[in-house]
Amino acid sequence: MKRTEHRRHTGKIPISPAKVEAVPAEVTEPVHADGTQLHGKPHPVMRNTLTTGISLAAGLLLLAGCSGQPDSTAQETTGAGSSTPTTSSASGVSLPERTAPTKNLDLSDPCTIVTKQQQHDLNINQKPEETNLSGIQGCKYQKGDSGAKGGWFVFVATNPNKTAEEFAQKRPRGQVTNIAGYPAYKIEKFPNCQISVNIANSGSLYVNGGSRIQENRPDPCPIFTEFAEAAIKNLPNA
Repeated sequence: MKRTEHRRHTGKIPISPAKVEAVPAEVTEPVHADGTQLHGKPHPVMRNTLTTGISLAAGLLLLAGCSGQPDSTAQETTGAGSSTPTTSSASGVSLPERTAPTKNLDLSDPCTIVTKQQQHDLNINQKPEETNLSGIQGCKYQKGDSGAKGGWFVFVATNPNKTAEEFAQKRPRGQVTNIAGYPAYKIEKFPNCQISVNIANSGSLYVNGGSRIQENRPDPCPIFTEFAEAAIKNLPNA
């Protein structure tokens, strides 16, 4: 009897399947907590380390941003053409009136939103990928290989279905700012950042990305603010 009880107490405890995270085969880059990425080419990856689990969990903010779920936190922005942001109140968000010209949201090739020269200047060293993220057609840019340590990835697109004001109203803990003369709203949950810019009456510019695991991991919002600035410069006036 004692031997049986001993075996019961010392037996191995089953490991929950949740301890091992598998990235679905149809995606290439971790963006969401469930392993969902920016819909690139198939590139299955299995991760079972604590560090990767934390990184994937942090990516939940990106999914929330596209599905309309509330986000939180705020981030100071830097970069040419950007002003010091203000923190919005939890009771609601109101963006300043746009006085800059309305931009055309139609792009025959989503990856032309950032030029090749700008890609070089922004340290992109991977081929851009046309990508659909939650119904938004855009382009994914990367520094560093997918699934590798170091670098970052970012999705840039025009969103004809949601204004920056609508984006901000569902996320009351972000920051109101100005990017290249246009009212904008940004949310950071390190190491991820989302930005919506008021460039049209019925739509917006949407930027969504994150920095990968690395030593001295950079703040993502200043990097992706530069992508927003580049896109605004390239989009023609309506």
